[in-house]
Amino acid sequence: MEDKPLFGGLLNNLFFKTLKFLGYRLLKTFFSFEAVNIHQVPPTGAFIITANHFSFMDPPVLQAACPRRIYFLMTEKYYNPIWGRWFFRLMRAIPLRDSTVYNIGPVKTGLEILKHGNVIGIFPEGGISKTGIIQEGRPGTLLLAQKSNVSILPAFISGTYLALPKHAKFFRKAKIKVIFGNPITYEELSGGVKGKKGLEEATQNLIQKIRDLSQKSQ
Repeated sequence: MEDKPLFGGLLNNLFFKTLKFLGYRLLKTFFSFEAVNIHQVPPTGAFIITANHFSFMDPPVLQAACPRRIYFLMTEKYYNPIWGRWFFRLMRAIPLRDSTVYNIGPVKTGLEILKHGNVIGIFPEGGISKTGIIQEGRPGTLLLAQKSNVSILPAFISGTYLALPKHAKFFRKAKIKVIFGNPITYEELSGGVKGKKGLEEATQNLIQKIRDLSQKSQ
């Protein structure tokens, strides 16, 4: 069963599938790309996929590994420039304002996407790590999970920091791998704590889940 398409029709889906296929083949050819524990990805229904963020490569890498289409949340800083805006719109990315923590408008858009049984992609660190070390999560990262009550799928992406760190101009040789963890509920991550404290607790625990997955990539 395919995801229900939003904000676009057959041509948009064809564009997406073509890019996904080409991206997968390029990663496989040049970076010995591997996806581990794909069986953990729910085949149907809404969920939120989360991963570490070491490189600009991470969104296409995570999408190549995931059999479901991902609607990514991304910062306006990279969404708005005219050279990339058309592409991100075609990919149905959701821009986030840097000036606020909770981004109510994008949250409403995200909830609508989840309501239709689709997948949202979030990088809980809120930015690319400059050191290749997983950073602390940003407050409000899991607001969508709190409000939607869908499952959360943690993942760890290895190799992208070596292949293309944030300020690099050229790709480097590296093996890229995505490891999927077990889906978990927001309630489990927050320990049942409500409100803002629950969000902070859930985000910290999610980051730890991703760090645990990083140990399996060694």
